Amino acid sequence: MSKKIELKSTGETITFIKSTNETNGKFVETVVTLPAGGEGPPIHKHVLQAEYFEAIEGKLGLVCRDKKIVLLPGQSFIVPANTFHTFYSVDGKEIKLKTVFTPALSIEYLLTEMFKSSNRKNSKAPSSFDACYILWQIRGEYYLKDFPVIIQQFIFPVIALLGKLLGLVKAKSKTE
Repeated sequence: MSKKIELKSTGETITFIKSTNETNGKFVETVVTLPAGGEGPPIHKHVLQAEYFEAIEGKLGLVCRDKKIVLLPGQSFIVPANTFHTFYSVDGKEIKLKTVFTPALSIEYLLTEMFKSSNRKNSKAPSSFDACYILWQIRGEYYLKDFPVIIQQFIFPVIALLGKLLGLVKAKSKTE
């Protein structure tokens, strides 16, 4: 497959090495390049997915269950499903890492649409309406740590619906 997406404001790239379709939904494999000075995603959890991290180049930092872990090239770590986590460059230099999401679920949709929305805004963050819509499309799979789950389950869908009705949602639906 080898589809590549880029977050233009930061230069972060994600290359999909194995897609959902190629693995019959068993997993998705990516290679992520986080440029010097770049930051990883906000702290989040994949409710039903484990995420495997392997450092390829540079010092990969992980925050998992509020603990910091440093991986050097060739080292790996698995974040269990339903565990808050994020990744970053330990020394601020460019890093390259492999991730594997098991099972695949909607991770390709989530990453692709979030990057597209951020690129439309020329920002690191997607539009609030798009983000709420995307998370509503994959409800129950992914949660952000900075927002109470009840807000994400009940308020985000209202924001998504309002944005859709007002023409402010530009993200595609999961079925498009």
